[in-house]
Amino acid sequence: MAEPLAPLKVAFADLGDCLRHGWLTFRRTQGISFAYAGLFAALGFVLLYSATSLGFTPMVFPIVGAFMLVAPILLCGFFSVADRLEKGEAPQLGDVFTGFRLSPPRLWVLALVCVFLFLVWLTDATTVYSLYFGTTPTFYLAQFLAALFSEWSLISFLLFTSVMGAAIALAIFVISAFAVPLLFYRRCDLAGAVGASVRGVFANFLVAMTWALLLTLGIFASLLLFLPVFAVVFPVLAYAGKKLYERVYPG
Repeated sequence: MAEPLAPLKVAFADLGDCLRHGWLTFRRTQGISFAYAGLFAALGFVLLYSATSLGFTPMVFPIVGAFMLVAPILLCGFFSVADRLEKGEAPQLGDVFTGFRLSPPRLWVLALVCVFLFLVWLTDATTVYSLYFGTTPTFYLAQFLAALFSEWSLISFLLFTSVMGAAIALAIFVISAFAVPLLFYRRCDLAGAVGASVRGVFANFLVAMTWALLLTLGIFASLLLFLPVFAVVFPVLAYAGKKLYERVYPG
């Protein structure tokens, strides 16, 4: 039986190097990267606009949180683009889809787990919302902003769902942070990749938690404050994450 992969230690300075690498990779592939990430920015706009226009504005936070649960699986497209670039070849938009087409079946099993937790999270968040506010539209954007710091039920809902969502997102991060690239590059079976991801996170716990925080802040800020920026932030973080994986599990 193959020896389990042993993670290398990384420092906080490595995060800065990885982010710089992510930015430079994005600059060299910006048309493809922006187009791919733009698909999810457009979908996010539809979902967030629907929630606010229908009077369910507090649900925008669980919706954005739900994206964090499936985002790891979307990285395959960026990995394929970056690989073409590293080979000295010119990436094409079709490379995004090649990344998914060539992904091994065991990666799709992990994808199903992420999608399952995504559905569980949205179902639970919707149930909690109905318990707090019922099913009648209550919070259009103006009413939401007016009540954000004054209505305890709204504050309580946001705090409760934030804690609940953070717990699920943290679990996904721990098992997928390094498992997705390990599976994509066929270096492990599913159990080995998940185990290696857990070891990689706990071997670099403070750095990994800082990286998780940067991912959360980047995704939430771009989706909630200015959606077009998401089409830049997501690829930069994706390429940076690939570089971080290569430092923790080189070769």
